[in-house]
Amino acid sequence: MLVDTEALHKDILSTLPSNPSISTHFSTLIPSDSCWSLGDDGLLRLDDRIYIPDSDDLQLHILQFKHDHLISRHFGQNRMLELVC
Repeated sequence: MLVDTEALHKDILSTLPSNPSISTHFSTLIPSDSCWSLGDDGLLRLDDRIYIPDSDDLQLHILQFKHDHLISRHFGQNRMLELVC
């Protein structure tokens, strides 16, 4: 089971503008001292981690991939959180 990273990034990008909780990050310049950043790829990051909107089951899709993948099977809650991050 492989995840198409490019398709996943496109899905994330398509849901970002419609997410009301982060819309301010697209309408104003993000201060340099903020923990938020907008990459050249258009992906919004929080502390250098890609922000995944709670839309179209994207978060669930990523969790399921990391949980069920043969190489990264779930080895406990802390390990699962480390893999997802």
